[in-house]
Amino acid sequence: MSLESERQSFYINLKQDAAWVMHRLHFHGSLELLLMLSDEGEVFFDRDIYPLRKNTLLVLGANTLHRTATSKGNAMFRRYSFHILPSLVEDLSTPRTDFSAILRAAPPCTQLEEEQAQQLAALFEQLHTPASGTAFGEDIRQQITLLQILLLACRSVQTGTAETGISNPDYDKVQPMLAYIQQNFTEPLALDDLARHFLVSKHYLCHMFKKGTGFSVMEYVIQLRIIEAQRLLRLGSTVQEAGENAGFQSYAHFIRTFNTYTGTSPKQYAMQFKNGDQYDMATQNFHSLPPL
Repeated sequence: MSLESERQSFYINLKQDAAWVMHRLHFHGSLELLLMLSDEGEVFFDRDIYPLRKNTLLVLGANTLHRTATSKGNAMFRRYSFHILPSLVEDLSTPRTDFSAILRAAPPCTQLEEEQAQQLAALFEQLHTPASGTAFGEDIRQQITLLQILLLACRSVQTGTAETGISNPDYDKVQPMLAYIQQNFTEPLALDDLARHFLVSKHYLCHMFKKGTGFSVMEYVIQLRIIEAQRLLRLGSTVQEAGENAGFQSYAHFIRTFNTYTGTSPKQYAMQFKNGDQYDMATQNFHSLPPL
């Protein structure tokens, strides 16, 4: 994989907020490693709720519903957020060093030793603040740093202390619905059909889904389709092919919905990705990379 392709496939940010609260669950098409730099808070992660403390490492798989919040008043909530496309993790893996398999099997929330956490934070900072793009070997250094992050993250989740979550009963009730939608979102899905499949009323299905996830049923379906369309566009599909294969029933609806959810057209997304701009997977906005 070329450096240009790698640069399009990961994003890192140092986030600092006072009294941070994410009011609703969300998900994205990237794998996220979240390293906590401050104490106190909690993360809602699929069916469980985990405590957040300094040196906590979260491994949030693609399409995993989650949200974070502090519990410390006006204290500064600091963390590194590292997003990487699963396809890049697979490309960087080898038969002996399978990053994808380890991270898929990793506990959602791991408490690291102080030394491990400091080493990982230092690597994140190197990737977050690269040297001048004209410096000799800077492209190689960035690739090495990326590999070091994955190596250390995998070792850390294998040797750290896995946190125990508290069950989220609202999520438990809708988990079968989520699993069914994830398996069938590229097919036509109507609320009436879903209600019949789960032998509940349409009103009950909508109410419980919203309570358990923060999304309406169709919001969730559409976001899954957008993420799939983005993946297909990155692989070189035409706009029409990406829309059809992601489950959109009309070309016009796909164009309009993609614009609404991402702030750009499918054609612009594909062109900017191809031309070396990086897609900010955390905010779903394009921005240009500093030159390397």
